[in-house]
Amino acid sequence: MKDLRFNRIIRKGQSVYLNDFAGIRKFDDFKHEGFIKCKLVHHDRYSIVVPDQIYFKAGSELFWIQPLFFSGILITCYGLEFYVDISHGVCLRIRFKKEDAISWLEDGSILYKCQIKGSKILYPYRTGKAKIEDGVPFIKLFHHTTQDAKKNIDDCSEFWSSSWNIQGNKKSTNISYLYLTSLSKISNIGDLEQIAMSSQGKLGFRIDSNFTSIPDLILTVYRESTNNRTHTLSYWVNTVHLAIQPCHRHMPPDNFGYHAIVSPFVHRIGVDFGTTVSIVKDSLLPKKPKLLGYAVVGGATTIDGLSAPYDEENTDEKLKIEYMKQPVEIIRFWVENANSNQVDNKIIEEVEF
Repeated sequence: MKDLRFNRIIRKGQSVYLNDFAGIRKFDDFKHEGFIKCKLVHHDRYSIVVPDQIYFKAGSELFWIQPLFFSGILITCYGLEFYVDISHGVCLRIRFKKEDAISWLEDGSILYKCQIKGSKILYPYRTGKAKIEDGVPFIKLFHHTTQDAKKNIDDCSEFWSSSWNIQGNKKSTNISYLYLTSLSKISNIGDLEQIAMSSQGKLGFRIDSNFTSIPDLILTVYRESTNNRTHTLSYWVNTVHLAIQPCHRHMPPDNFGYHAIVSPFVHRIGVDFGTTVSIVKDSLLPKKPKLLGYAVVGGATTIDGLSAPYDEENTDEKLKIEYMKQPVEIIRFWVENANSNQVDNKIIEEVEF
């Protein structure tokens, strides 16, 4: 059975997630009006636009879609255009103009009204519910835990943050995170691997030139059982508080380059080291929110690049976020600063372990 929401096939109670869309990508030309939250980030040799979430209306409700893969951008007489792959190989063409900018957000992202070209009906591909309040997008996310832990969280109305990195093998000393997911349930091993956990404690990766099933890199990750993920809490989350998701930059031989979101169903609220996240009615509110001003984008042509999102203190593959103030937005900034160094003028705090 195809699960169009979460890019997986359910077979005999197991979740099989699709890792690539070779031969199954779908292009349609139906127009939808929606919104996109995205950031401009810079490497010393290139810049990219990273899509955080895509939003669309179905009936009277607003929903969001998790990008899985995305292309480079093209600036035309219309405005900015790029392609985003979502669940089961459906490709969306996103377009927006300078005047479509709605709000400039504290995490460096800009919310744009946009045109979405793709499948006739987007609802089956929704990741979850969304809402926009005063120009700020909120999405519904989940936390899966044990029965006892759920009771303790409900009783104290707050979450403790974690200093563990995504891989679950190192503790940071200058930032903590509350880990959440868009997956509404963790039922099997495949689901665990999507939230960077494994019953075996191992995850494998291949570089772009490896067309075999044998991984070039095997990472040790947090070892976990679905028995500890049986109870679920769900909350509205201000997307401004979410850390930018890490990416892999793919440059396959004899093909176009693209970017892949690493662990796309994992989301992190960053906070000052050791501080908590309060539960206020049906929403999460970090007491001392904190975000680092860069995205990790590891090159998937090398083993070091594959490991970068999981080993960020030992990589220089960090792209710095451009923080813009109204009326400057992504298109205007891109045109006015083409082919210029936008890295050396930015000082960022990096995670320390």
